[in-house]
Amino acid sequence: MSRSRKVEPEAAVNAAMALFWTHGFAGLGTRQIEEETGITRFTLQTTYGGKMKLYLTALDAYLDSFENSDLMNNVEGDLESIATFFEMRGNSNAMPNIASQGCFMLNSMIEFSSSDPEINLRADRYFRMLRQWFGSALERSRENGSLHLDLHIREMTEILLSTALGLNTIIRAKGNHGAGEKMAVSIARMVRTWGPSEILPT
Repeated sequence: MSRSRKVEPEAAVNAAMALFWTHGFAGLGTRQIEEETGITRFTLQTTYGGKMKLYLTALDAYLDSFENSDLMNNVEGDLESIATFFEMRGNSNAMPNIASQGCFMLNSMIEFSSSDPEINLRADRYFRMLRQWFGSALERSRENGSLHLDLHIREMTEILLSTALGLNTIIRAKGNHGAGEKMAVSIARMVRTWGPSEILPT
């Protein structure tokens, strides 16, 4: 039976992450956690400190994976990298199936509505990562001459952050990547208009 099998901690956390990502916190019971991750109710309490602590552990694993991804560590990222990032987010062939459930961190923020300090701390970390990456890519674009001089990097960074959150919200609402494909392509096209060769509206 699933409740008696041994499971490696990393595999258990990854399985819990997928469950919480799909069902949310409130929509997932301890019995389902036990059946689908191999984490017994006893282990849930003694090793992870309960359902909420397991949820936070899974969320930390998600953020660690995001922070260590090729995207976040792409030191050559520029304007085209940003455009490609959005195109990929709306492409089901380029994303894992679980990503059709949106962004795990964003889902958490929506479910808890700023009511939990632990979730808020992780949301702050997530925003810092995105702002850092978008801002750095825009700075490199400015340095290599591929960003229009009239654009303000801080303002563009906030636009990109808000747009990324909106795209993930649409994907989550529909439960599939295709729902965000047109939006993703439109965002990428908008980003490319920030280049110096484009005529900006007056």
